[in-house]
Amino acid sequence: MLSIIEELRMRDPSFPDVSHGVLIHRVIVGSPANRAGMKPGDVNIEIKGVKVNTSEEIYNAVRTSESLNVVVHRGADLLMLHMTPESTE
Repeated sequence: MLSIIEELRMRDPSFPDVSHGVLIHRVIVGSPANRAGMKPGDVNIEIKGVKVNTSEEIYNAVRTSESLNVVVHRGADLLMLHMTPESTE
């Protein structure tokens, strides 16, 4: 049985060489992620210096932080993006 990462690499040979992370499927125009430079297809591998394995970990970091450094794999590149979450209250 293939892992999700192996399946994604078979479909798209340019898919990043990662062992963990959260695939960004969509980025809302004008959102903090969009303003930070995040793009669909990026794989979020680290947030605030901690490895990311689930979307819940991202949601928790966004809820509890005024600013975040996020590391993403984009193709063969490793990028650090700085994000300032918006208050939703």
